[in-house]
Amino acid sequence: MAFYKQQIDEVVHQLESNSTNGLNERAVKSARQKYDRNVLKATNSIHAFKILLRQFTSPLVLILIVASAVSYYLAQYRDASILLVIVVLNALIGFYQEWKSENILASLRSLVVDKCNVIRDGKLIEIPVEELVPGDVVKLNEGDGIPADIRLITSNNYAANEFILTGESLPANKDHLFTTDKTLPFAEIKNCVYMGTTVARGEATGIVYATGIQTEIGKISTTSEKIKPVDAPIQVEIANVAKKLTYATIVIAAVLFTIRLFMQDTVALALVFSVSVAAAMVPEGLPAEISMALALAVGRLAKRKAIVKKIASAQTLGSATVIASDKTGTITRNEMTITGCYFSMKSFMVDGLGYNPAGDIKDEQGATLQKNSLGDLKIFFLSGFLSSKGKLGAPDKNHHDWYSIGDPTETSFATLAMKAGFKLDEIEKEYPSVKVFSFDSFRKRATIIRSHNNKVISFVKGSIESILSISTKSDVNGTITELTEAQKKEILASSATFSEKALRVIAIGYKDLDSKAEYSLDDAEKDITFAGFVTMFDPPHKEVKAAIETVFKAHLKVFMITGDNEVTAKAISQNIGLMNEGDAYPTVIKGADLASTTDDQLKEIFKNRAVIFSRVSPDDKFRIVDLLMKEGEIVAVTGDGVNDTLSLKRADIGVAMGKNGSKVAQEAANMILLDDNFATIVVAVKEGRTIFRNLEKTIKTNLSSNIAELTCVLFGFTGIFFGVPISILAVQILLIDIVGELFPLIMLTYDPPEKSMMVDPPRNPKDKILTKEVMKSIVFSGTVVGLFAYVAFLISYLSQHQYERAITITFVSVTFGQYANLLSRRTYGNALGKYLFSNKHLLWAFAFSISCLLLIVYVPVLNLYFHTAPLHVLDWILPIAAFAISLLIYELLKKRKPKV
Repeated sequence: MAFYKQQIDEVVHQLESNSTNGLNERAVKSARQKYDRNVLKATNSIHAFKILLRQFTSPLVLILIVASAVSYYLAQYRDASILLVIVVLNALIGFYQEWKSENILASLRSLVVDKCNVIRDGKLIEIPVEELVPGDVVKLNEGDGIPADIRLITSNNYAANEFILTGESLPANKDHLFTTDKTLPFAEIKNCVYMGTTVARGEATGIVYATGIQTEIGKISTTSEKIKPVDAPIQVEIANVAKKLTYATIVIAAVLFTIRLFMQDTVALALVFSVSVAAAMVPEGLPAEISMALALAVGRLAKRKAIVKKIASAQTLGSATVIASDKTGTITRNEMTITGCYFSMKSFMVDGLGYNPAGDIKDEQGATLQKNSLGDLKIFFLSGFLSSKGKLGAPDKNHHDWYSIGDPTETSFATLAMKAGFKLDEIEKEYPSVKVFSFDSFRKRATIIRSHNNKVISFVKGSIESILSISTKSDVNGTITELTEAQKKEILASSATFSEKALRVIAIGYKDLDSKAEYSLDDAEKDITFAGFVTMFDPPHKEVKAAIETVFKAHLKVFMITGDNEVTAKAISQNIGLMNEGDAYPTVIKGADLASTTDDQLKEIFKNRAVIFSRVSPDDKFRIVDLLMKEGEIVAVTGDGVNDTLSLKRADIGVAMGKNGSKVAQEAANMILLDDNFATIVVAVKEGRTIFRNLEKTIKTNLSSNIAELTCVLFGFTGIFFGVPISILAVQILLIDIVGELFPLIMLTYDPPEKSMMVDPPRNPKDKILTKEVMKSIVFSGTVVGLFAYVAFLISYLSQHQYERAITITFVSVTFGQYANLLSRRTYGNALGKYLFSNKHLLWAFAFSISCLLLIVYVPVLNLYFHTAPLHVLDWILPIAAFAISLLIYELLKKRKPKV
């Protein structure tokens, strides 16, 4: 149905709705039964079978399968079955890891609940987007995501970003009055907007005509679904290392194959052994372990109210050096509460917190302002509310308390009007809107022209400086007098005392206009009557002060970037401990001075750990972020509005607000805060550091284990020339990887951060994990394990001449040596100290691994298949000694060369 060709009345009638009041509850229930939920179903979700099949595509796994097939052909059914079982087991474990990772990431989508403003039963309310049904009347404001396919009913200077549908980078202008009888492409349709696009500017109302998979974007494969997720830098690094190790082990396999032939083995037997040993020595499971570790970490962040949109961003979090944060809504709660009023040359206090309209207005003597006898004073309360677009939502099934619909600052005037005794619905009907001049960061004010009883009135509000600059009169108890420069200075001085207490000051004014067809900005905002001002308080999140302290200990800088004046910003900074060394106030740069500040001067200012940028524009913010990054800083920047998009995209980590942020900002960001709380950024930085540290442990321990196995094999082949049999079999090497290494390494992901985690300086993300020093440490650690395991084999074999018992001791000694290596690498402190018991998952993994080890050693049928033999009590001395001596060497080496 081409709704854009129809008149709006026809569309409304066809959808059984009402363009003014929207749907009633009965109509909503009926529509829900008829239509699916307003969600897009994923078209390219990865099926479990595909994930399982992918586990068998590794070249080394394929070689193992070939080796198993050759063994079956040679009637060596035992070894063939073991190889096949291990291949299948490895594939199942890899499948589980990848499947769990995919599910963790997929589940995060449900945590970011998109909401929209809809008119139902004549009331504007906020609901989850998925509850929209055709026929709903939706309000659309700048920065909103468009929640469905919508035919516009009204529009005001309205444009939408439709790149995802049209490929056009510039916003598309929209007009509800547009009509046509031609069939048009999306780019030329002016009276409809589409799901998945965003509001570029202006405001509009529209009626939903398609939801979910019935929308245009639901009918096609979206661009985002075709994009392959970007690997994290650490994944790229390990993939390259694994590739190099694979080439090296192929060479080793060729050498082993040749030696076995010289030992009179058949070609088939030599091939099976050399390929099995080589495959066991390559960390083919490491990339999957890293993917799972990153996915689990992203899941943990989600539980802490931080949604990382791209898994690659999780690693970058731990390297942040600067947090460039908004004040309102991030450091503070963005729940504006008007605490006081100044009008008719008098001051009044306002009771109550948040948006709840319960509370009284009292004069300086404590007498309550009577709601039914305001008289001429009511113009003050009317001006505040009628100059605002923000609405007040009552508690409902989606909100446990009164809530803001729109800008929180504007909503606070709705709460004040209700406290003064006004009924908001009645006022809006009595004062219908004629024209809106939205707030911008240059005028620093907003104006709404309304009609009332054959009169036209302009209601204006904004910063105290802005409103006074256009005021020529003042209203005192209904008497209009000239507003002198001396009075303006007195009002400014009075307002400054509130700003110093971290109270925001918003001034209000109004002006009667002549009736005419069109009004300009100059008509509405020139020679207005000053009505007074309010003071409002946006309290800091209670966790912010401790978070700031943690950030400074972690050697990060915090720059507050705000549109508020410097006095308010300084008061907030003192409240939350955002101070420079020696408890000195942060350096303050005002927006007006920023243009004349050179880049070199800014670079000097950037050396401070705390800086405040006040009254800045979006371009100023972008300049700050851009210059910080050019200086080599790793910048996390917060933003919630359309104007923050450039800064969010430019930053290393763009952080958008989940509760009060615009859809545009959320799409531009790498991370979304569900609680809009600065403290959550600090949690994310800590988690980012923990992610990297745990991955570092996993990688180093894994590679050390492969070196240990290789060392043991090479020593074994050397011993052959002296009449000593091979010290370990290929199937046992595979068992070490599966039983002794895999589960403990996976559980390393759950290691908690050490106490020094948020005291150490941030890591440079360009630094490689596997430096020359680290590789030397890995080779040394692996050689120690392999050497002690071979020595244990020699002692057992030469003293008892029981081959299967001796290779069992080798198998157990290598596994125990890997335990020692893992325990030592997981902490910079004492491996057997308090940190030993900090990860219950790891302790259970050790218990499981040791249990499997004991089964392999003592169960007869497993002895038969794995070429092992039961160990006597005294036999355990050798593996335990290998564990103890290896751990001692690692701990001594750690003290000599910390953090390698």
